[in-house]
Amino acid sequence: MAPPERSPQDLDVAEAERLRRLHVRLRKASQDLEGFTVPRRMKGRWDNAPVPDEAVKATGAELAAAYGALWSAYRELLGWTGAGSGDEGD
Repeated sequence: MAPPERSPQDLDVAEAERLRRLHVRLRKASQDLEGFTVPRRMKGRWDNAPVPDEAVKATGAELAAAYGALWSAYRELLGWTGAGSGDEGD
């Protein structure tokens, strides 16, 4: 059973910091995967070296783990359900 829903303003400093760090983790994982899958091509520069499949898979796994950890914290701290929470049948 999920805790009752709370407002983000109800979080104490440690809880807010935990959510902030989880957002940073998710953002970094997303940027890392983007860098591997859609590298920028720059005129007059060398082409990017191919990224090993293992690195792409590991980065994708980190993105999924970061997303899951963020939604787990949302459920725990704010009582939220929804995208990524596992409550919508995905």
